[in-house]
Amino acid sequence: MIKKIKAIAADIDMTLTAKGGDLPEITKKAFDAMHENGVLIGLATGRELNDRLYNQGAEWGLSYPMDFLIGMNGGMLWDRFHGNVWNMDLMSMDTMKEILYFMKPIVDEYEVSVNVEGGGNHAAMNIKGELFASMKRRGWKFDDFTGDIEGFCSKPCYKILFRTTPDVEKLIREKFTPVYGDRFQIISTFPGTVEVMDKNVTKGTGLAKIAAANNISMDEIIAFGDNENDNPLLTAAGWGVCLANGSDGTKAIADDVTEHDCFAGGAGIYLIEKYLKPNGLWNE
Repeated sequence: MIKKIKAIAADIDMTLTAKGGDLPEITKKAFDAMHENGVLIGLATGRELNDRLYNQGAEWGLSYPMDFLIGMNGGMLWDRFHGNVWNMDLMSMDTMKEILYFMKPIVDEYEVSVNVEGGGNHAAMNIKGELFASMKRRGWKFDDFTGDIEGFCSKPCYKILFRTTPDVEKLIREKFTPVYGDRFQIISTFPGTVEVMDKNVTKGTGLAKIAAANNISMDEIIAFGDNENDNPLLTAAGWGVCLANGSDGTKAIADDVTEHDCFAGGAGIYLIEKYLKPNGLWNE
């Protein structure tokens, strides 16, 4: 465990909160205590940075904003001291078409939901299941291009998402990786959901850029996550913690695993029991 924490970087869905849920009260109290002791608090998400994320602190009822945001799994970086720090390059429309025509047989046979994020592109195919639920939960509006790859790829994007079942996810990986694995990563963010994006951009590389911009050593950062796209974040930070509800793969690479899951405020309880109390920083 880190003796002196200077920053916290945490995934949101199924790490700090249930999917689409509020921040547990115990985690709010832990964040308050860390904030009062000068620790920077930031979020590391696969989502595109938007007004909702910029105002996430207020939405959770915190009296202070997030100090930094890592969006697009490391592809969009912001902090409150410098504003926009860095954005990754967009995936070209030709590359999008190449990938989608290659994956078309699986998408068509299993009616895989597909959407993109970034570049002002709101294209989607087969809007149902988890994609439909996300649309309702977050207030997204999609342009439906089911069966129309050319229309789907009329604007560039940061990443392509496939939402399906774990079994079909395996088929997608087996088809995609041998051909495109040298250029792109395909990472799981939720069982049955995988994202395709630049291989050299991760939450870990994003955290390193944020740390450098703020003169913080990576050894002074604690990170929390639950799934494959969080692995680079946990391994890059000085101390990486997987939630009790996290994937087996993420638990295996983490420095520690919380005793409590995200629903119970596992990240907050961990900060209290492993850092705040031992350092005399917890007054409750």
